[in-house]
Amino acid sequence: MPKADSTFQAVGDSDARMHGATAVLVSGFSVEEQRTLRSLMDTNGLSNIPAIYIVTAFLDLSLFELARLPAESRAGEPAELPRCIVMSGFLEKELHALMDSYRASSLSRPHWASVTPTSETWSVKQLLIELLKESEALRQAAESKAEKEKS
Repeated sequence: MPKADSTFQAVGDSDARMHGATAVLVSGFSVEEQRTLRSLMDTNGLSNIPAIYIVTAFLDLSLFELARLPAESRAGEPAELPRCIVMSGFLEKELHALMDSYRASSLSRPHWASVTPTSETWSVKQLLIELLKESEALRQAAESKAEKEKS
């Protein structure tokens, strides 16, 4: 199993393009939530970014392959997969626009990721596993911190 990049780098707010083909890869959203996400993107000047909706048939595709599928691939098909949004090839300021507008919406919180030179070789399944592991590690760290603060 590949390991996530070990060094975190904060994303700026510039016109610098991030790694990968430009697309948003979406998993675990109902059909109505897909429409809401698309509307949020369109309202925030991101209508040029294709959305690709991850379904089980895509689990063995690499993120490189997935980001190059036709725009709106599998739109209207809900998938019982972990809820995530993976940003590929976004401008830094586009990433912030999407995250800010999403947080202000009523949509449930997803796992967030961006494509890196390392992660673009991963299968969708590998990425989802890594995101779930990361989420669990963060949850455990928060619980541990809360326990220490009680002591």
